[in-house]
Amino acid sequence: MRYPALNGLRALAATAVVATHAAFWSGSYTPDALGYALARLDVGVAVFFALSGFLLSLPLFRAAAAGRPAPRTGAFLWRRALRILPAYWVCVAVAMLFLPGNRELGAGDWLRFLTLTQIYSRNWHAEGLDHAWSLCTEVAFYVLLPLVVAGLLRLSGGRWRPGLILVVLGLASVLGFGWFAWAASDPFLLGSLTLWLPAYFSWFAAGMVIAVLSVASPDWAPVRRAHELGDSPWTCWGGAAALFWAASGPFTGAVDVASPLTAGQGITKHLLYTGIAALAVWPLVFGDQTAGWGRRFLASRPMDWLGERSYGLFLFHMPLLLIMWDLFSHPLGIVFTGTWLVGVLVAALVHRVVERPLMQRWRDLVPDRPSAHAGAVATGADDHPAGIPAGIASPTGEAVGG
Repeated sequence: MRYPALNGLRALAATAVVATHAAFWSGSYTPDALGYALARLDVGVAVFFALSGFLLSLPLFRAAAAGRPAPRTGAFLWRRALRILPAYWVCVAVAMLFLPGNRELGAGDWLRFLTLTQIYSRNWHAEGLDHAWSLCTEVAFYVLLPLVVAGLLRLSGGRWRPGLILVVLGLASVLGFGWFAWAASDPFLLGSLTLWLPAYFSWFAAGMVIAVLSVASPDWAPVRRAHELGDSPWTCWGGAAALFWAASGPFTGAVDVASPLTAGQGITKHLLYTGIAALAVWPLVFGDQTAGWGRRFLASRPMDWLGERSYGLFLFHMPLLLIMWDLFSHPLGIVFTGTWLVGVLVAALVHRVVERPLMQRWRDLVPDRPSAHAGAVATGADDHPAGIPAGIASPTGEAVGG
């Protein structure tokens, strides 16, 4: 099954990331409806995490449903590393060497950022790189995903029981909300605990739920309902818009990013973002993927091209904001347009020089089992992560950048 519109959705999510950062950089986080809406465009990270949850768990669940061996974990992790690390290392080198705020950082800081382990200490801030914390969370998901799916199947007695898997994913998401509440309420804990994977598991789980339903028996009632909902994309996207409107207010945190979220605000925000992400992805998996201008637009060649390069846009847009603009000195339209255009050019260059050549040459260095190829999902491109809008505030309410 091919899902041609997912790359286009990835491009929109990356654009939302750039927009919310540009809004902060231009002083557009105002205590009114527009200011809150601009601040809540950090929902783009929830969409990215849901896409990762769907695309990366789908081959595992598909193999389980068909009674085949799971794809080889070593090959999966190698391709994830090859996909994200080389371009990320270029970004780290640029930020560390050319941004003045990083001149005092030492070898330990370089090591933490290059290994994506910075959020596991208090020293996870660096100019132009704070947004990389979401990549740390992505990497944790990559490492644990094969174990999580194997655990879900073990709980199912080694049999394909999609109903039980859905229930366990829901319970794990609730536990993730509990993790956030615990981490956000205790000032003696490391502040970065609210950035760890458990706090965001519901966003990944939203994609995993979609993956389970997409490979379950079409005669199962939840699958029939899933397709019925997916047949009406504007119902899904209208629901996502309504949830976004609900999230654009003070009860999901102050527009002032210096104010941390309370446990209640954080859980409300995470829950609403989970729904938004699920509804954004839903009609791009279920229903006729050639029907409707919305799907056709997202699957168009320009959107597919942008989606292929959206990882680079995410990586480099934050350093570009610091290099190109003085804080609060230019209007939003100029900051956003300039940063987005230059970011796309840099992303296209990095994709051509770094990402694509390495993937083409070294992707199969660690071979996969033949059965895994049969269960692979085609999206028009390898999945890749992008992160939470950084440099402003994370969905946890912590200041993520400067």
